[in-house]
Amino acid sequence: MAKNNIKVPFGYEPPTGKGTLKGTLWVYDSFEGYTEQELTRLLALSDERRLARVIFYPLHEETLRRMVKGEHTPYYKRVQALEDMLEHTDTDVDYTIESFENKRKKYTPADYAFRFLEEKYQGPFFLYVTEETANLLAGYESFETWIKKVRFFIDGGGGPLHPKLQEYAGRWERV
Repeated sequence: MAKNNIKVPFGYEPPTGKGTLKGTLWVYDSFEGYTEQELTRLLALSDERRLARVIFYPLHEETLRRMVKGEHTPYYKRVQALEDMLEHTDTDVDYTIESFENKRKKYTPADYAFRFLEEKYQGPFFLYVTEETANLLAGYESFETWIKKVRFFIDGGGGPLHPKLQEYAGRWERV
């Protein structure tokens, strides 16, 4: 039996042409020290790739504390700064700031966050991460599952990459 059967109303015709938007870009980051130039570059990438939606997923302090050592700005301050920057950008990109981590108020594993995003939003999925975050994610056990489901966009210079990222070089690209 077919797994992907969907019901549509009589007379429905799927959208065609180059004008259709596809995919959801997840921006998985702390947004600490995020600049308007980085945000503009990110929004330009989503517009260039014709992505339907951008989901900003700010990480909670507890998640950051377990991923990266050091002190971090409180969640609400980082989200407020991101909202302010998004208000000042002149963009037609449909975006959402996901507040899932704020509701949990505790450590959220990347695997759990990605499953949540996968269930809530429409695919295909793309993940925008910094080089440091990509290397951290590549060290997790569930990395191989997600690199097969999600295409990675890695922001950053040409620093050393985790061997797992090098193994799956066809599933990610630098931006």
